[in-house]
Amino acid sequence: MNHRICDLDATKEWLRLDSIDYIVECLEACENFEMLVDLREIFPRQTLKVAITKVGASQRERIITKLQQFNQLKAA
Repeated sequence: MNHRICDLDATKEWLRLDSIDYIVECLEACENFEMLVDLREIFPRQTLKVAITKVGASQRERIITKLQQFNQLKAA
């Protein structure tokens, strides 16, 4: 399983409030790991880091748990 992560730099446009709000909506709608993988391929890493801080606490925990599980599997 090779999951690509967007390697674009976050421009000013990406970091505008309306762009971050859109990414937050996408993260809130994320239901499974595959959806999370898709978002990581689409959005620059820095914008995801900013947006995840604005996601509701329970969804943020689910996303963090999924990423930790993935990283553990990848490291094994």
